Amino acid sequence: MRKIGLLLMMLMLSVSFAGATANHEDGYTIVPVKSDSSITPRWVSDTITQGETNWHSKSVSSYTPSLHIDLNWGDTSDSLRLKVYNPDNQLVGTFYDSSDGVIDGRINIEIRKSGGIDPGTWHYQVYGYHVTGTEDYYI
Repeated sequence: MRKIGLLLMMLMLSVSFAGATANHEDGYTIVPVKSDSSITPRWVSDTITQGETNWHSKSVSSYTPSLHIDLNWGDTSDSLRLKVYNPDNQLVGTFYDSSDGVIDGRINIEIRKSGGIDPGTWHYQVYGYHVTGTEDYYI
């Protein structure tokens, strides 16, 4: 029964914009990242449990063309949700494991905006959407 529930949840999550580019009315374009070999990792490690919410932030300077966000927990039996807020505290998007086109225990996206993304402090809300025990992750 648990396997059926997990399969249904994975199917529902895959309905997001799996593998596609999403444009938002505020001018942001969200693109799934397939390879991050050219990106220098700067990770924050943390843990999360079912129903728990953790907040992280990143300062972005002027003239930054895009913002790469890589939330990685690696355990496909657990599911985390990521909400991204711009410096004006406007929700840019809500993302699940399938938001980058694959279910792999990772949300790997890039946020772009013509003329560069908004400078200031961006906030990330990581939520334990479906977690058994404690899940380690980095972002």
